[in-house]
Amino acid sequence: MSRPSPPLHDLAHLDACRRRLAWRYALGMALGLCAVLLVGYLMHSALVKQSLKSELVQLAQREAEVHKPDLEAWVAGRRGPEDVSIGFRPHRTAFYYVLGPDARLVHGNETRPSLRGEVLALLKDNALPRGRVVFEEIQADEEGALTLALLRHPVEDAEGSYLGSVYAATDVGGSLAHLEQLLALLLVLALGFVVLAGLGGWWMADRSLQPLQQALRQQREFIASASHELRAPLTVLNTALALVEREGRERLDDFHHQTLVDARDEVRRLGRLSEALLLLARFDAGGLSLRRERLALDAVVERQARLRRPQAEARGQTLDCHLAEGLRVVGDADLLARLVGAGLDNAVAYTPSGGAITVRLAAEAGQARLEIADNGPGMSDEQRRRAFERFYRGDPSRQRHQGGAGLGLAIIEEVAREHDGEARLLSAPGAGTRLVVTLPLAP
Repeated sequence: MSRPSPPLHDLAHLDACRRRLAWRYALGMALGLCAVLLVGYLMHSALVKQSLKSELVQLAQREAEVHKPDLEAWVAGRRGPEDVSIGFRPHRTAFYYVLGPDARLVHGNETRPSLRGEVLALLKDNALPRGRVVFEEIQADEEGALTLALLRHPVEDAEGSYLGSVYAATDVGGSLAHLEQLLALLLVLALGFVVLAGLGGWWMADRSLQPLQQALRQQREFIASASHELRAPLTVLNTALALVEREGRERLDDFHHQTLVDARDEVRRLGRLSEALLLLARFDAGGLSLRRERLALDAVVERQARLRRPQAEARGQTLDCHLAEGLRVVGDADLLARLVGAGLDNAVAYTPSGGAITVRLAAEAGQARLEIADNGPGMSDEQRRRAFERFYRGDPSRQRHQGGAGLGLAIIEEVAREHDGEARLLSAPGAGTRLVVTLPLAP
């Protein structure tokens, strides 16, 4: 025999926990993997740029030593524009220009003569920072835009006077394109890692929650079995106590008679508790067959209110009903009666002496809206959020004294859900409580 699945409300909590765990696992793994990729990219990019800078620094320093005499002669006036010579080495990747203190070309060694004008325009006035690689984009007619890495190395004489600068440069379009391709690849990998992390996080969350799911199944199976097994002996006890009470009324003194009455009340309370637990267990197992029929909801509400009016009056409470007639729903009459009865029982239990309970039934947006309002102590936000939890009691000492087990609102929620409706509470401390149940109207 297959095991029953967890109830819908437990499934909702489990799904919420699974989603939270999955997101946390996935976020942690994704952040870790992306951080590794990012660090790897930054390190690779830094190494590429450092290698590029080292190449340019070595070129600039070497040429500064070679052409320092040329700069000294230029400053002394022994060399002029007619002495400028430009070398051509197409097989090299880096090139350089030597400019005097007046930013005029003294010497050079280039790989593409067509770029000379554009490059010298960048070097005009010796405005580039000293000893730092900068990236500049120039326009080459035959190949479009090019990106150059430029390094300015100042040259000074023995007395520290400025003689000029050596500008080392190289085309870094290929290197930057490589970094861009690497970045695009890493972004794709990061996206893939995020997807894998999400799947892995969901799997890990599901594995983490399996023990909890098993515990919930075992708990529901135990409650269902215990409730079922308790029904028969409690019925026998109740019948036996009723018989003893009736037959021995004249032979028992007041103390023993009252003890017998108290015992019978406790057996009845246990019977109601076992019935409530069995009903919830059947909801959980999906084994409850609803007798769906078209019925007048106002008649169901009016009967439950009439049954509880003597109890309310005995406690000094007023119970008023304002019911719209002719509102019909499709559902199980017994379960709907239990829903209304549980709502009224809660209102009677929490309304103080002299208080008022108001029951309203009206049509609203294609639904029947049942409202049971009291002017009791109300609930805090925490109590209201947890009110529909099973066995939760906002005031445990008071509920225990009144015989409540914290199952009434849980049953109301389950019955409303089984009828495609919704149950909710509106309450605030000192402002009473309103139970609002909406059910679809019958077509």
